[in-house]
Amino acid sequence: MAHVQHTRRAPFANSLNQPLPPIPATTSPAKPPQQKPPSSPPLPRQNSKTLPPSPPQIIRDGGRNLSFNRVGFLGEGGFARVYEVEDARGTRLAIKVVTKNSLKTKKAKTKLYAEIKIHRSLQHPNIVGFGECFEDNENVYMSLELCQSGSLMDMLRRRKRFTEPESRYFVIQLLGACHYMHTHQVIHRDLKLGNLFLDANMNVKVGDFGLAALIESPGERKKTICGTPNYIAPEVLFDTANGHSFEVDTWSIGVILYTLVVGRPPFQTKDVKTIYKRIRNNEYEFPSDREVSVDARELVQQILTPLPQERPTLHEILDHTFFTHGIVPGYVPASAHDFPPDFRHLTRSQSLTNLARLRKQALLDEDQVTGIAVPNASASSIYSAPSKTKVAPNMTVAQQEREFQKAVQPSSPISALLSSARQPLMVGPQRDREPPLIRKLQAAQKERSESHARAAGGGLAQPPNGLHNIVEEALEEEQTRKKELASQKARIVAQMVPGPVATTDIHVISEETENVPPRREDRVKEVNRASVLRQSAAPSSAKLTGFDAAAHTLSLAFDAKAKGRLFRDHREDYDLPDAKVFIVSWVDYCNKYGMGYALTDGSVGVHFNDSTSIVLSPDKHHLDYMTSHRSGSVYVRKNHTVSEYPDELKSKVYLLKHFERYIMDRLYGEYPYTFEDTGRTKGMEFVQKYLRMKHVIVFKLSHDVLQFNFYDHTKVILSSQALLVTHINKDYEMTRWSLSELMSSALRPPVDDPVAAKFTSRLIDKLKYCKEVLQGIRTAGEASASTLTDKVEAR
Repeated sequence: MAHVQHTRRAPFANSLNQPLPPIPATTSPAKPPQQKPPSSPPLPRQNSKTLPPSPPQIIRDGGRNLSFNRVGFLGEGGFARVYEVEDARGTRLAIKVVTKNSLKTKKAKTKLYAEIKIHRSLQHPNIVGFGECFEDNENVYMSLELCQSGSLMDMLRRRKRFTEPESRYFVIQLLGACHYMHTHQVIHRDLKLGNLFLDANMNVKVGDFGLAALIESPGERKKTICGTPNYIAPEVLFDTANGHSFEVDTWSIGVILYTLVVGRPPFQTKDVKTIYKRIRNNEYEFPSDREVSVDARELVQQILTPLPQERPTLHEILDHTFFTHGIVPGYVPASAHDFPPDFRHLTRSQSLTNLARLRKQALLDEDQVTGIAVPNASASSIYSAPSKTKVAPNMTVAQQEREFQKAVQPSSPISALLSSARQPLMVGPQRDREPPLIRKLQAAQKERSESHARAAGGGLAQPPNGLHNIVEEALEEEQTRKKELASQKARIVAQMVPGPVATTDIHVISEETENVPPRREDRVKEVNRASVLRQSAAPSSAKLTGFDAAAHTLSLAFDAKAKGRLFRDHREDYDLPDAKVFIVSWVDYCNKYGMGYALTDGSVGVHFNDSTSIVLSPDKHHLDYMTSHRSGSVYVRKNHTVSEYPDELKSKVYLLKHFERYIMDRLYGEYPYTFEDTGRTKGMEFVQKYLRMKHVIVFKLSHDVLQFNFYDHTKVILSSQALLVTHINKDYEMTRWSLSELMSSALRPPVDDPVAAKFTSRLIDKLKYCKEVLQGIRTAGEASASTLTDKVEAR
């Protein structure tokens, strides 16, 4: 193993992550408490919480001429109490009671208004159903779906912790509820075990929308500090300037998952200030005395990321191996209240079937359309509350806002608030949902909001003024949120299908069409032809190349590991060449132009959206221009200089110069593995294909090197058909291993050095993920080819 050491000082110090100075300990011994004679009890503080009085035994809804008999007490929180009641037909339900004495201020009225308005509009199998709201002289009442099995917090107190199969079951349902809420622009902001209720069949029901908020326009950020200390996201506490959005619910899901498998929240301490300090510093650990799987740990760590934009999406969480490779029960028995159920009898096939069914029941499948009582602002009312209150027709968002402001005034009667809250919830036009193509291919990820510049080694880079039109696109926040067009994504998928090697005529793309993807008809013919050729050849490491060759090698290695055997490939008997040329920095403007990158040898290239590439020699004078044919299986290269090139390349050379100036000035770093090969004036290496995935962006270079840039700022580079593995950590330190050496280390007994053992274990985990990604690309390509072939034959 060769080890290259390179230290680099971090450019910025985040004050939020610096430890606080220690509190000096007092030197004087503590005095024993003095005994005082008994005295009269102290008067209560003026701001102390007083319990509300109980509602009448018979609760009457005068507006609908209904009555409910109070039969039991369920719980309380804030100024509200919840009771189990029974109506005249014997139906049991829950009623939440809020005293009118607690609704004197505008803040209290606003909270109640938002809770009713939002909750009554949500209709999902994993959200507590909302019935109606009404009042009497003393209280406001909300009738709710009864959850007979209590809450997950009640269950945790009895059980102490949950099994991972149970945790998967509950979290999948929670993800379904959150996906539904977020799709319809609602943030819950108080997800916790105490607000996750269980019905008679042990299904999760999200309740208590007292802190919920509506995102009324794309990009809106909320700035109210709210939530429960153990579950609150760091941006809510420490980034009020930028505010928070849907990602706070994702954070809470991570806290909930940790709490389920460990038995207590990750940041829990005796006092709130210390909890907030630990949240700020992201200080938590998995206790050594409790067995938690590697997949569960990894998923929690991915979710509990301080930067909200780096947290996984809800579907990325669902696609994690914690769910796809673990035991998933079809149901949780009622006996789980008292002791852990045994799911060891479930097979992998049964678990996958249960996972698919749970996804569908939670409305998480891509083809499921969810309804909500939220008409567009311009549409007429499509929902009418089941009461005698008249619903205003064709109410606009502005009218709704005026009515709300009037209803929550301290002097306004509660009846006006309830009348307004019953009206249909109006929101502005929702942002279009992004196509789910890549996610369906197991390699999917929504474009993160930082889809503009990112260096290969470090976080985001700020666009300079010198990039002109390129930067203008990157500076528009809304533009960076959008993904490539569906047609462009289809092109990328088609590119991933390996094709035949053959000669072809040069095809020059004009400036007017440089950003247009290949015609669909051409893609159908190319993929169909590649599919036929692939069927006639048996897969072998000698014939495979690129993605398929690396996938084949890694599959053999991990198959051997699973059987406890050493992996060995005869090609390793010869000296494998080091991967000297790979990507150092990259910047993504695929929403407009393409992907720019710099290689270790000093060359700079651009992979354009039309599948052509251009690369500038390290001498900064010569350049190569490549056109792609047959779905990326054939490339035609032409050599030019920056001063002499065809007119049709004028715009691309112009963009290349701007990309080069930006990358080399802002992103490129000097490392032990960078050099300048100024003698190479043609035949430079270049990026043939790239694809963003769940946790990584994958590059395929022209010399069959595959590079995986993970979002934790580490890199894995596979060369010699994955027989040689290069790893670069977030501090830019590089190590190289042969694949057989790595796999054999996984079979050895644990070494005395825990740091080395941890590093090796994580690297092998990443290699396993790389294998799954490559297999996903191959499967996706075959499915795409099959689908396109079927469509051609149907014609």
